[in-house]
Formats: sequence, C-alpha cells, structure tokens
Amino acid sequence: MSARDTAREQKEEAKKDENDTETAEKTEDEPISDRSIRRRKKVPLQPGFSALDWAKLSASGRDLTGTGGRVFPIPMSEVKKHNSREDAWTVVRGKVYVISPYLNFHPGGVDMLMKGAGRDATALFEKYHRWVSPEVLLRPCLIGVLVPESD
Repeated sequence: MSARDTAREQKEEAKKDENDTETAEKTEDEPISDRSIRRRKKVPLQPGFSALDWAKLSASGRDLTGTGGRVFPIPMSEVKKHNSREDAWTVVRGKVYVISPYLNFHPGGVDMLMKGAGRDATALFEKYHRWVSPEVLLRPCLIGVLVPESD
C-alpha cells in the first residue's frame, strides 16, 4: 500500500469518526456503561473568550449575576422562565446559575450550552463534564439553590 493510499484511508477514517461524533446522540435513559467515549465537538471561540479570559473575568470580582453575590432559594418554575440567550439560567447539581455571561466562553458553543437553559442540566453536564467542578467554573454565575415548589 502506498503512502498516498494510507493517507487517504486515514482521512476517510477521520471523516467517519467525525460524523459518528456529530450524529450519535445518546439519551439520558441509556445506561452509562452503554455509552462510548467520544471526542467532544469544540467550536472556535472569538478573541477575548478563551478559558483563560473566563478565569480572569471570574477572578475579577465583577458581579455577573446582578445579585450582589447573594444566593436565593429558587423553584424550578422560576428557572424555566429564563431560557433565552440574554437571560439563561440552568440548574447543575441542585444549584442555579445564570449562564448568559458564560455562553460565549463555552468551548462546545452557545447552542450546546443553551440545551440546558431553563432546565436542570445536571445529566447533560455529567455526560460531557463529569470531571469538572461547576461550583468552581461557574462560581461567579451562582444565583441560587433549587428548592421545591411552594404550594
């Protein structure tokens, strides 16, 4: 087999892997043991929106939530109201975060992060970021703790 054929095969295999990664969506009902590990699809970030830029912004002390650092009890009915890019809230591990300030920093892209807007995104977060601490990454976005609905 020539070097040209080998390169062509590698290209075709990479294309096949890329297609599998993009199209093979797993459901939350599927057991974790049945999930295969895939490469994550990352999107190019605009200048000024790298992980380092987010770390600098996070450490700046700037109030990204508009709450002055206060944390509130928030029911799911309130979280559901905040599902637009301009006003996106999500729940991860029982804590409520306003994710609008983080959208453009997310390596998976705005659309991927918006899948969790207005809902409990714990399962989605765990699927892709099991090793990441949302308490650290999203600390400046914390606005509340999820509480049961009041009657």
